[in-house]
Amino acid sequence: MQPPPSSGPDARALAISVGGRIRTLRTRAGVGLTALSAGSGLGKGTLSELENGRRNPTLDTLFAIATALSVPLSDLLTGEEVHGDSVTATLLGRWAEPDALTEVYRLNIDERPQLSKPHSPGVLEVLTVLTGVAEVGPADAPVSLRATETHTFTAETDHVYRGVGGPATAVLTMRYPR
Repeated sequence: MQPPPSSGPDARALAISVGGRIRTLRTRAGVGLTALSAGSGLGKGTLSELENGRRNPTLDTLFAIATALSVPLSDLLTGEEVHGDSVTATLLGRWAEPDALTEVYRLNIDERPQLSKPHSPGVLEVLTVLTGVAEVGPADAPVSLRATETHTFTAETDHVYRGVGGPATAVLTMRYPR
């Protein structure tokens, strides 16, 4: 798996694109930087740099912001590849239904564990491993999955992703209740 681009045109375009969406969603919600900082656990300086496209967002940072603003992660993305400690995620699609919003991501998961913080109440994750072996699920009870196996869990608590014995690829479906 390639490391996230830290500089160059792709990283800069991602930073500017996502930063603009963060600012738009924050102002639309009537939330100031101080309140978003408190809700996301991120510093005001970090948020300001993100909104102004001067800092590359990580997957964990984007989830923290999305959760604090009570929006799905896909509101911050439009197909960009984003990186976490262990996971690289690419949004494949999103569908709005009367009772929920569904997002689908392609994940590349390496061997380092990635601990994801809780999402908004009721968010359901369904992960299907395509290649390799992955350990996924609630941090206190992860499940090991092989290719073609699926695990469903609520993402209201800390949860983990980790490739076992090498990298794994997977499809992640997230369902946000209305």
